Amino acid sequence: MNLRIIIEKFKKQLMLNGKKSTATKILDQTLSIISKKGYSPSKVLVGAILNVKPLVAVKQVKIRGNLFTVPFPKTLGQQLNSGIGLILTTSKKKGGNLPYALADELIASYEGQSISVKETENLHKLAVQNKLFSTYRWF
Repeated sequence: MNLRIIIEKFKKQLMLNGKKSTATKILDQTLSIISKKGYSPSKVLVGAILNVKPLVAVKQVKIRGNLFTVPFPKTLGQQLNSGIGLILTTSKKKGGNLPYALADELIASYEGQSISVKETENLHKLAVQNKLFSTYRWF
């Protein structure tokens, strides 16, 4: 994966009200905090997103009056956006200073011990449980 693409997607999802300079400052602060903790910022960023990105999405499909939970595969862009979104929402839930919370979440996700990784694993388990209904996909 290209690091430049990941950083741009991260900035776009971090941006609020069109303030890209603020999102850039927050991301730069986060990467500097990661490097101060003794990790390589590029490896942590890419590794965390690889550990968090979900490979499938689970949707409710109504067929003949019944609702089925059907797993759908995601494209690479959807996987990256979902992974970045999971990391950002869990770091915002922690509260406090956003760059520090984001750095902690990225390091924990890189090591495979964060809430985001557990949410992704739960999603994959749900998809495996419902793989019987994968015949109801319409693609």
